[in-house]
Amino acid sequence: MRFLLLAITVIVVSVAAGIGAMLPLTTASEQLNGALLVAAGLFACLVVSLTHFWQQRRELAQHNKRINYLELLLEQGSTSIMLLDRDLSITYWNPRYAEMMKIDPAALNNRFNVRHLGKYVPEKTIKRIERAVTQGNAWKGEMRFPVEGKDLHTMVTITPLLDKNGHWELLLVNTEDISEHKAIADRLFIREHYSMLTGLPNRDLAIKKLKNSVAACRSSGESFVLAHIDFDRIRYLNDSLGHIVVDKLLNAIADRLRGQLGDDQVLAHIGADEFLLLFSDGTGLEESGAVCDTLLEAVRQPFYIDNNEINLTASIGLTQFPDDGINASALMRSAEAAMFVAKDEGGNRSCVFDESMSSRIERRMQTENHLRHAIERDEFILHYQPVIDLASGQLTGAEVLLRWRNETLQNPPPDAFIHIAEDSGLIVHIGDWVLQQACKQAVNWQQQGLPPLRLAVNISARQFREGEVVKSVQRALADSGLPADQLELEITEGLLINDAANIRQCFSALKELGVRLSIDDFGTGYASLSYLKRYPFDTLKIDRSFIHDIDGSEDSITLANAIIAMAHSFDMEVVAEGVETLAQRRILRERNCDLVQGFLYSPALPAQSFVSWAKRYHDIQLAQYV
Repeated sequence: MRFLLLAITVIVVSVAAGIGAMLPLTTASEQLNGALLVAAGLFACLVVSLTHFWQQRRELAQHNKRINYLELLLEQGSTSIMLLDRDLSITYWNPRYAEMMKIDPAALNNRFNVRHLGKYVPEKTIKRIERAVTQGNAWKGEMRFPVEGKDLHTMVTITPLLDKNGHWELLLVNTEDISEHKAIADRLFIREHYSMLTGLPNRDLAIKKLKNSVAACRSSGESFVLAHIDFDRIRYLNDSLGHIVVDKLLNAIADRLRGQLGDDQVLAHIGADEFLLLFSDGTGLEESGAVCDTLLEAVRQPFYIDNNEINLTASIGLTQFPDDGINASALMRSAEAAMFVAKDEGGNRSCVFDESMSSRIERRMQTENHLRHAIERDEFILHYQPVIDLASGQLTGAEVLLRWRNETLQNPPPDAFIHIAEDSGLIVHIGDWVLQQACKQAVNWQQQGLPPLRLAVNISARQFREGEVVKSVQRALADSGLPADQLELEITEGLLINDAANIRQCFSALKELGVRLSIDDFGTGYASLSYLKRYPFDTLKIDRSFIHDIDGSEDSITLANAIIAMAHSFDMEVVAEGVETLAQRRILRERNCDLVQGFLYSPALPAQSFVSWAKRYHDIQLAQYV
């Protein structure tokens, strides 16, 4: 650079000298000054020209550098870019587009037309794009394309490049692969809106879909049906078989229910063993009732989970929009109320909501609220029904029965509150109270002069599941001082249906205490000879339903005779409940039934009335043998 400037200077001076020599000046000094003046002017021109030249050269270098950067950005960037002409042929594309769409670059070089991709874009989306581009506006949205057997989710921005008249000449299309983000969003959506156990919509999503149906049918004037499904006795399985087995069972239930339903019916798992079934718009009660009958039949088929045969039934409540509710919450309450009615009527059925059920569910809630305070308010009282030895006629014991004195609820009978206590879990605390009071009462009777009597106390299945029955029995015996062999625990068959190892261990622990065990209401639930072989029962109680017509039905006599013989073969005593006539007593005595109880002798009595009755009965017995 330095040498270049020196050379330019020499040239300028030489040229200036030559020019100066040709000037018509008088003296040599004037000629020199003129030459210098010309040289200075030429030098200034050259400097300006060179400065401009070098500035342009620098700008060109910067421009080329910027172009290189832009080429790198376009060619190496993570966003795919392409330009489309008015025929929607690709006039430019970067490698990222070919890589993302898995298109052969050779095909793109042949003015690839994107019209054939339109078949993957919804018609309404295409119309929105056309409207935006025509108005000179950019459009941005999601598009999904099938690429190599899987869905490619993209975020597409289409920007029209306009000419001086405001018409678009080219379309700049930016496409970003959002498949991974979409997958994460989908997983989050699934986690938030679906049951992780069954894969079904959860309560939140079910309510959203229900609200959508309400809004749609409110506009169209159509109706639809909602069903609340609850499984009978499934809660008993948690502690008997464990949560792992119950989780597998719920999953199997969901699969079986789904197999009976169409794509237009929404089945949701809203918690524990509860499901919602939302029928499509326009469905009536007759059609939905037929579907529910199919579901009930499907559920009745045995489930086989980890070598366990599990038998279930379901209770279903049906409600219809808009007759039974004009919004989602009202419909869910109506369906649940109908479900509770189905359950109260024995389960394994469906019930359609009617207005009377609203009062029933309110009554149920009121009953539960009062039950929570019944013990502290001293509202419970125990009654005792005598148990008589058929051979000797002697009083040998009594069955303990719970009564509730509540004026607000008009003293509800046991069948109006026991199942509510069971469902709510209050039965655990109530059962412990009954056990404590009964043991103390037995000791108190002996202090009043009655002979030692064996008291039979019902133990709820839920007490086995959620309470600590062995500790409760130990505590009741220790606090009262009652000998263990004077306490008999009555267990219903529902507890035994799944033959759980922990239940057998609990029974063994109770037997080690010396407590007697009785299977109550034998034959009314899931009677099985294997129960008598597998569990250490001392007593079998024949339900009153087998006794009430025994004096007029040969079939009932045959059945009672078979039960008695079977129990005796396992060294078990037999108690017949509901004995009301002398003929029934005679038939049972002839069949060697051991013990009886019923109105023939006495209804259940309060503690002090039982003492009076026991003394009178003892006197009568003595008089017969004098």
